[in-house]
Amino acid sequence: MKKVSVPRPLGISGATNTRRVFSTVPLEIDLARSSDHFQCFHLQEPDLIFGGGHRCVDPRTGLAAYGPYGVTSPEVPAQIRVGIVGTSEGIDRTIKLLQEISQRIEQGPDVDCVLHPSFPGLNIQGSLNVQLLTETEWHRPLSLHSTDFDSVRKGYDFSIRCRVLQQAIGEEVRVLSELENPPQLVLCALSEPMGRLLGRGAASDDADVASTEKMLSSGARKSDGLFREFRAGLKAECMGSLATEIIWDHASSGTGATQDRATRAWDLSLTLLHNGGVVPWRLANAAEDACFVGISFHHASSHAVRSFAHVVTELGDSYIVDGDLVEWDQCKKGEVVPQLEKEQARRLMSRALSVFAEETGVSPRKVTVHKRTPYSDMERKGFENALNKIPEYGLMTISRQGIFCMRPGRKPILRGTAIPFDEKLGLVFTSGYVPFLRGYFGGSTRQPLEIMENWGALSFQQAASDLMSLTKLNLNSSDFCADLPLTLARCEEIGEILRALGKKEPSIDDRYYV
Repeated sequence: MKKVSVPRPLGISGATNTRRVFSTVPLEIDLARSSDHFQCFHLQEPDLIFGGGHRCVDPRTGLAAYGPYGVTSPEVPAQIRVGIVGTSEGIDRTIKLLQEISQRIEQGPDVDCVLHPSFPGLNIQGSLNVQLLTETEWHRPLSLHSTDFDSVRKGYDFSIRCRVLQQAIGEEVRVLSELENPPQLVLCALSEPMGRLLGRGAASDDADVASTEKMLSSGARKSDGLFREFRAGLKAECMGSLATEIIWDHASSGTGATQDRATRAWDLSLTLLHNGGVVPWRLANAAEDACFVGISFHHASSHAVRSFAHVVTELGDSYIVDGDLVEWDQCKKGEVVPQLEKEQARRLMSRALSVFAEETGVSPRKVTVHKRTPYSDMERKGFENALNKIPEYGLMTISRQGIFCMRPGRKPILRGTAIPFDEKLGLVFTSGYVPFLRGYFGGSTRQPLEIMENWGALSFQQAASDLMSLTKLNLNSSDFCADLPLTLARCEEIGEILRALGKKEPSIDDRYYV
């Protein structure tokens, strides 16, 4: 780096004195000629299997070309029975929405059709080969002018209004579940009047504010704090009856659509397929005896948390296992994160392994445990005690520590880039440039996942490969992949629902949590 002396600007003290500045070269030149090198390798993008055994790395491309994995024959289409709960107006709009996504939705000319392809339509004529069925007996209208709703319309806070509406919808879902031929899932249509009941949004003069286009984003409202609270309570209320999905009317949520119509149709269709029992894809070369467990906590009270495990198979099935109550005071010195006692850890892992064996019919040969926080000695010993008969296992801490990496010149970081620190630890880029998409997946800054701890027999390369596979197993989303492994990606939403359950018995079926 070269030092250069230049005169100071006139009109200030010491203007006659020279000053030194540094003349720098462009960053990419420094990167290209750097003498510091470290080892890295690239993990191949996991293949997915679709209808007819065909393979593709992209969910949307594979579904559009070959159809869902769960539709075994073109001559035998799958059927999804859909119930609807909402106001009469909301039910009518949801029926129109189902009719709309049954047709092909072309992508607009101003949208990248590789990153955001057209939607082929959820019908038996197209590639998806799925028929949506909805009958009048599966429609349960709500009257917002009933005594219950009128009594809380004014003078009560958000939580009470939420509870009344959740109980009303939950009762109708239970009625549907008791029918001789019940639907497989229920769409809960939250229209503008319901939004006003909850104290959000107002009537709009825009004639198309409640159109089916604006009701397509079934998952877009999950980022809104109050509506996440409502969603968690409704999922808890309906647990054990039927799987539900909320269809938000943007007039009720107070926000506009942020995605194009085709992409929103893709997302809703995956929700319908998953909850309707139609497997959209399978991971290629999946091992039936591989078990992945994500360990997390949710707040049970101001001074206690409860542990839970998200058990995931390589076939894409997942189960929720509730754990023990853990006393934890965040203000107490030394207790930065909650930790399990040895026996609590052993019980939670034993339950997770038992659920895996009962639901899959096989005993696990390999078990990988993921946490976002470090293991205490007692916690690790408890897990290892439960895993002592497993031939191959690993206990890992997966986190982000603010590490950034750049390639020489202007070349982008590829998704799947892995940088080992040693045989057990290292960095894995689950986001980055994807050649198949000719674009990026993830945020503007690609920050890798770091395997900070890795206790057990699994190498860094095995652990990194598993992370890549687990980012492709969210069968409820049409995205190319997720940023986090499925074991940890949904922990906040699952924790919110478990907390809303209170003393109600949680189900292990993940369809009640997505």
